[in-house]
Amino acid sequence: MRRLAFVAVLPLVLALASCGQDAATPSDAASAGEPAESSTTSTPSPTTTPSTSADDDPATTPELLDFTATTVTGDAFDGASLAGRPTVLWFWAPWCPTCRGQIPQVEALASDRGGDVNVIGVGSLDSAEAIAGFADDVPGLTHLEDVDGELWRRFEVTEQSSFVVLDADGTVTFEAGYGGSDDLDAEVESLLG
Repeated sequence: MRRLAFVAVLPLVLALASCGQDAATPSDAASAGEPAESSTTSTPSPTTTPSTSADDDPATTPELLDFTATTVTGDAFDGASLAGRPTVLWFWAPWCPTCRGQIPQVEALASDRGGDVNVIGVGSLDSAEAIAGFADDVPGLTHLEDVDGELWRRFEVTEQSSFVVLDADGTVTFEAGYGGSDDLDAEVESLLG
């Protein structure tokens, strides 16, 4: 009975949460009965397509990059393809106004530095359709659909919008939670030397 009450109340709590407050994590959304399917949208541009490397061997793949996902367009995505150059992971939710406000910054980063840095969006906290719709508004980078929150948990993301920056070896060098994108460009520049 307690679980049933939790499942009934959780969607209401999620609906009342705003981007600036403690948001539900993807695991909360999954336990509330959200679909657990995974896919990704958006057409990657040549400047933001993850690099492929001879180091895609699982024995040499950094632990954090040892994952598979699906893009919003339904293509398979191998996290190992990110190894070998810095990566910016942008964790967003389709209904988040802060995330929407960060679109110009993320698009500029992908446009200006996409040849040197992987820029990957990771949408969650909503349905596959809503994630794909938001991703359509952010062309020029690869978007992963993370309906079940698996990638959010892997990278220990607990709120939208969040950024996680990895160096070429797959080590986290910078994390910024809600509203913390001011230092993102400087962090990327420092990785590139």
